[in-house]
Amino acid sequence: MTYSPITPQSQPSPAVTQTQIQTNFAQYALKFLVNHTALNKKNQGDHENVILEKLSADPGVVEDLVALYAKNATSKSGTEPQLFAQIKKFLPTSNDPNDADNLGMQLTQSVVNIVGPNQFQSFLPGNFMLYFGTVTANGTVTLIPAPTTIHVAIAIPNNITSSIPSLVSTSITGNATFDIFSNASGVFSFTWIAIATA
Repeated sequence: MTYSPITPQSQPSPAVTQTQIQTNFAQYALKFLVNHTALNKKNQGDHENVILEKLSADPGVVEDLVALYAKNATSKSGTEPQLFAQIKKFLPTSNDPNDADNLGMQLTQSVVNIVGPNQFQSFLPGNFMLYFGTVTANGTVTLIPAPTTIHVAIAIPNNITSSIPSLVSTSITGNATFDIFSNASGVFSFTWIAIATA
């Protein structure tokens, strides 16, 4: 016999379906393994995966809740399903009379830099990426994977050679590059952060 999700029922008596009930109990652990930590292990029964059906459009949210869903998104790496969130439309209000679309916000990107060790990234809502890292001298920083547009780049010195911090500035030079300039002399390192559209 195989597992039956509709057994037992209120009728007939469990004595009539005893064999099927025993089969269900015998196979329960195997069926439960799908997206769960196995029984009789640490954290038994915990969810390991969440499977979202890919939608073709934003679902529309009118209740006081947030919808999380998968939908295709186009980026520099092609078109792939990504995680989106959509909230209840909250504009216009008496404080802000402008109407605003209730669009889904892209939360993830299909490509991230796993090379390191001097550059890392994270996702930001709205198809943005947060890049951060360190460099050991003035010069050009190249963001990997390359974004569409860099919106802001900031750098700060990691060394202080006197009571007056060094002057540091950045200049965005391309869709994936920015330069760090400083009046620091000697060996200097910088921590930097950049926000870009993926």
